[in-house]
Amino acid sequence: MQKDIMYNTEMDEALKVIDKGLKKTISPKQIIVVGAGMAGLVSASLLKAAGHDVKIFEANNRVGGRIETVRMEDTGLYLDVGAMRIPYSHTLTMAYIRKFGLQVSPFINRNETDIIYVNGRKTTLKQYEKDPSILRYPVEMNEVGKTSEELLLLAVQPIINFIKKNPEKNWDIVVKDFGRYSTGQFLKYHPYQYNTYFSPVTIEMIGVLLDLEGFLERSFVETLRFLYIMQEESGFCEIVGGNDRLPKSFLPQLEENIIYNQKLMKLHQHDNGVTAFYRNEETFEYSSITGDLVIVTIPFSTMRFVEVDPFDSISHEKWKAIRELHYMPATKIGIQFKSRFWEEQGQLGGRIITDLPIRYAYYPSYGIGEKGPAMMLGSYTWSYDALLWDGLSKGDRIYYALHNLATILGGQVYDEFISGISKSWTLDPYALGGFALFQAGQESELQPAIVKPEGRIFFAGDHTTLYHGWIQGAIESGIRVAVEVNE
Repeated sequence: MQKDIMYNTEMDEALKVIDKGLKKTISPKQIIVVGAGMAGLVSASLLKAAGHDVKIFEANNRVGGRIETVRMEDTGLYLDVGAMRIPYSHTLTMAYIRKFGLQVSPFINRNETDIIYVNGRKTTLKQYEKDPSILRYPVEMNEVGKTSEELLLLAVQPIINFIKKNPEKNWDIVVKDFGRYSTGQFLKYHPYQYNTYFSPVTIEMIGVLLDLEGFLERSFVETLRFLYIMQEESGFCEIVGGNDRLPKSFLPQLEENIIYNQKLMKLHQHDNGVTAFYRNEETFEYSSITGDLVIVTIPFSTMRFVEVDPFDSISHEKWKAIRELHYMPATKIGIQFKSRFWEEQGQLGGRIITDLPIRYAYYPSYGIGEKGPAMMLGSYTWSYDALLWDGLSKGDRIYYALHNLATILGGQVYDEFISGISKSWTLDPYALGGFALFQAGQESELQPAIVKPEGRIFFAGDHTTLYHGWIQGAIESGIRVAVEVNE
């Protein structure tokens, strides 16, 4: 099975590639790269520098894929509607940030002043941690007095501690032992201490307060990975000026190699190469290009609409993975306010946690203490919560997000409101989902096929790694595929 997380030796090799590049090729190839997200940009930049002829075809009119920063014309404020936080522990991502001389600032993921508004009751994280009964969840006697986090950690901390002892060896053991569980099944059927099981109310509370409701039906190992990263003491950062500055930093080297508004429609594998057929997204004209090989970095959700000829030039196992890999819906709503009125109430970065439809909101971590307008992530939802918003008009998304925020923060939100934006990754035709996430049992079943090249077709993207939903995964896969192709 593919290694779970890159280990030290592999990480060192990858960092060396970022720093020094690949070995110069003695047999240059004509390489077609599909998609100008991070995986496509990383692989193309490395292969071009190694002497190959590279062409990148991008369906959108910008680079970055699911790293997208929306900038407001009236105020100059911005919001990362895609990837928004970068763990300092993600060394490949940090290496590229350093390479391009980009500045980062801390992303404040949580604060003791975070507001919790659940079951119609409002409190702060600090008060809740002091007295968990404040939210009136009717938990069992043995669960009283413990926060949702404390309860969850009773069940998962021993496993996380076991992994930390020897990640290289122990992740594989954990995947083998727990890979068949969904998160919900694990919490329901796995005793967390002295043969004690969680009550249904506690599982509900864990889901609501720790933003794991969307994970309950997904693979428990995916949840473990998420918690493993969230526990990193080094914390998170964001790129000053917007995270899209990272993909845009590849443009000086690659701009001449990128063709925009070109959507992949069909791949034809033949004896001496691969022909890719494209549709221009503005004129709807079709064109084709032939190369020695193709690197496909688009999500499998969008790959389902690409015709491959001959059909069996891609293995049965790969088609199964393309068809079955689950994509998590994700939707964000940004609200522009006249001032940082929440800072007067002591909210300096951090978030709101609620069971209202907005679910999670994040105050901006940048510009704290500044006067003038500010941009807030008024709602960040996953899974079924995200699909609710996707069914609303753009105007109604802003209306209900404001309404929820007013319930929590007071009527001042209406006085302070300037404008709003929203982004559904499920409704984005070039993403068709937020990020890949295994269902129970899928990791050992699908992962070996996901990474495997098929003839002259190679695959990259965060969905081909085990860093689902992180920039690190896209970079890791871009390096992996560039090395495969160069050799």
